[in-house]
Amino acid sequence: MFEKTVFLVIVCLGILFCDAPKLKQSNRRDRIVYGLLALPILYLSGVYVLDLAWPNLDELVHFFFSKPAHRIVEAIKVPI
Repeated sequence: MFEKTVFLVIVCLGILFCDAPKLKQSNRRDRIVYGLLALPILYLSGVYVLDLAWPNLDELVHFFFSKPAHRIVEAIKVPI
């Protein structure tokens, strides 16, 4: 867990180092959008570092698109 935390801190510091000058010059709306886009990153980072069995992005995609995908596959299946 320590290694994952160190890796995550290094990555986050790199992102903030590159984005901080742009965020200082941006308006309030841009900062809010940046923060909203950072929320899923924080959630997935916590899941990664703590090895939690919480829902992940692939499970979310599977939940929404599995039934339509199966319907498409059944529609284009060629009978043998």
